[in-house]
Order: sequence, then structure tokens, then C-alpha cells
Amino acid sequence: MPGRVLIIDPIATNRILLKVRLAASNYRVLQASALSEGVSLAGSAMPDLIVIDHNLIAADVTALGDLTDAHPCPIVVLTPPEGLVARAQMLAAGAADCLQKPINDALLLARLRSLMRFETTRRETGLRDDTSRALGLAEDGVGFAPQSHVSVVTATPAQSQNWARQLRRETSAQVSAHSLDDVLDFGEGDAVPDLFLLALSDDEEPLNLQAITELRSRAATRSAAIIAVTPQDAPVTAAMALDLGADDVTSCPFDAAEVGLRITTQLRHKHRADHLRATVQHGLQAAVTDPLTGLSNRRYALAHLKQIAERAAAEGAPYAVMILDIDRFKLVNDSYGHAAGDRVLRALSSCLSDNLRSVDMVARLGGEEFVIALPDTGEAEARIVAERLRQLVCDMPVVIDAKTTLRVSVSIGLTIALPEATDCTDPTDLLEQADTALYGAKDNGRNQVIMSPNAA
Repeated sequence: MPGRVLIIDPIATNRILLKVRLAASNYRVLQASALSEGVSLAGSAMPDLIVIDHNLIAADVTALGDLTDAHPCPIVVLTPPEGLVARAQMLAAGAADCLQKPINDALLLARLRSLMRFETTRRETGLRDDTSRALGLAEDGVGFAPQSHVSVVTATPAQSQNWARQLRRETSAQVSAHSLDDVLDFGEGDAVPDLFLLALSDDEEPLNLQAITELRSRAATRSAAIIAVTPQDAPVTAAMALDLGADDVTSCPFDAAEVGLRITTQLRHKHRADHLRATVQHGLQAAVTDPLTGLSNRRYALAHLKQIAERAAAEGAPYAVMILDIDRFKLVNDSYGHAAGDRVLRALSSCLSDNLRSVDMVARLGGEEFVIALPDTGEAEARIVAERLRQLVCDMPVVIDAKTTLRVSVSIGLTIALPEATDCTDPTDLLEQADTALYGAKDNGRNQVIMSPNAA
């Protein structure tokens, strides 16, 4: 996954060595020897990721903010050996990760790949969120973070309980201890933790890298964040954990303060991803829903009719399609205003929805025209349903205001697709047949049901 990486390091030899490592993996590398130069490059070149030496910001960690102000992207800080305090400071100041010098090539590249994937996803989903918001399809996020749940999974119950106890002092999330079998038993209906902290082994014990694969492959836990705690001096295990789907890694000895910071960061990312996922889902729902009536719209109706046709053909079952049109609807709008017309449309939508089976489809095609599909329904049953709906609409009062109540009627065109008539199972053809029958109902005086003469 090629990307643009900005290296900020005052020592030329360090920059050159790091550039060679990254260029070998097809990263495009930018270099700066001072923080001010790095800030300028970040603003102009817009890198995908920044790698900075700890010495440049050790005296003032708020300098990380200058970089993100110039261009927001993940920042990796290269810290000195045994730099537990330095790592915690950098993570608290907003660094995406800290890698300890001397740098392990496998771990460095795996971490860059992981952060690049995250950044690409963040930008893409952020763009969709912005578009949905511009279209009025997205809602503003809530002003408070939801209560999060963290599950600590280690090789022994005693260790899990010990780590969980320490972490409760470092994070506001609910922290509990689980065994590997516990977390693999979570189902989609269960209260699945937001984040799993996995203490991995580098041998054949059950709690190894395979645990990450299992969590990522299961529907219930697929979206949970994962932080892997690897054995000390096991960079290859850490690199593999990232490539298998861990969101973050750290190593033993266990440091509750550092892990607490990593948990806070990953939970923030996780809740942001959940929000964006919900926004996309909301946008998809809005794309197939008529905003006035709440019914499905024409786009959804055509796709659903195709599904009904394919299933009917496979099962050898008939189905019915009808188109309804409100009689003299223009007169309602002209006499009482469009607000009254909207009330009529909503009342009709509710009437149709409340008097059809859950398996039936009702959608607004546009204007005052609606389509209904009845799976597993022959001609006799369809006629009964159509006549019943027509009469219900006639008997339906529509309250416009305290002094005005309207009554409307509908004309209905009906057609049937029979299993033996393979040439009549195209939804488009059936809609045309029903539409032709609808015009016949209009021409014959309205407020009636007409069966298509082409119905098979």
C-alpha cells in the first residue's frame, strides 16, 4: 500500500537509513531535519503519515499539535530504548504510536501498513459522512461518549483479573476479564465488548495469533477494536498481529498507564467508525425511502420486484402487481393546497401499509401513484385484495383541519404473473401491463379495479 511518508529527524544518517527501508516498500519519502521544516512540508506536501524523532519534541510535546494543525494524519514517534515514560507522554499528546529504537524493520513496516489502512478508511468514510451531511442525510453525533466495555483476555484468570484491576484506574471504560473461550462464544445478540485486549503468546498455546483471526472472522466481534500485548522482544509477533487485524500492539512488561492511553485512542476510533457506519446505513436507507410517506421509493420497488419475480420463477408460484392512482388528486392540491395533498398521501400510505401482509410490498412510484406486489398470489386472491383496498380508501376520512375532512378514491390496475407464463415475469413488463390497466380504470370512470388484458 504505497503512501507518502514524512520523516523528521535531525540526524542525516537516520533519515537516509529510514528512507532506504521505506523506499524498498514503495513508499514515497519526504525528509525534514527540523521541526519547523517538517511543519511546513506537512502543510504543503500533505503526507499520509509522519515519522518524527523523539528528541525533536521531547522538550515540548505540544509540538505534535503543530504538525496536526498543518495537516492531520497519523504521527509515529521514534522513542529511545526503555522509554516507557516517553511513550506515555507522546501517546497522551496525540501520537498514533511510538516505536522503540533501534527500529525493527518488520514491525515498522507492519505498523505503517496498519496506520495507512486506518487513515485511508478514515478519509473515505469521512468524505461519505460529509456528503451525507451536505445532503441532509446525516445526523450530528451525540455530545457525549457512550459507555465502553473492554475485555481483558490473557492465558490465566489471575493475570486477566490483575490487568483488569489495574486498567480500571486508567480508563473510564468498563473493564472485565474473560477467557478466550468466553470471547469466542459471543453471538450477534450478545453485549459484545467494544475492545479486546489480548495477551498473546509466541508459542503453541491457544492464546496466540490465531485468536485475532478468529475475532476478525466472526460477525459478532468483527467490528470490535483489538489491542495485542506481545511478549517482550517479539517484534515479529507484533508485526504479524498488525497484519492479521489488530488495531494496535504493545509489548510486555505490562504498563497499565500506557495501555490505558492506547485503549482510549482505540475506543475513540471505534466509536467514530460505528458512527460513520451508521451514517452510511442511514444514507442507504434514505436512498430507497420516500421521505414524505415513509414507504419504499421507485428505486427500491423495481429492485424488489425483480427479486419477487426470480423467486416466483424458481418456486413456480404466481404473484400479482397492482398500480394505484389517487383520483382527481390535482383538484385536492388546487382546492386545499399542497399541505392538504401531503396529508392525503400520508393517510393513503398508512391505509395501504396497515392492510397488507408483511411479505407484500407497497411503494410510492412518484406523485400520487403507488405500486403493490403480492407474492404467492393468484388472480382470484389479487382481485379480492384490490377491491378491499379500494373500498378501504373510499371509507377513509382525511382530516385536513378542524373544519375540513376529505374523502378520496383510487383507481387500480392489476396484473398477474403465472409460473407457466415465463414471458410475463419481467417486472418492467408487468408494471407496463398494470399501468395500462390503470388507464383503463381511469377512462371507465375511476374508483374501480381493472385487470390487465395481457395478464397471464
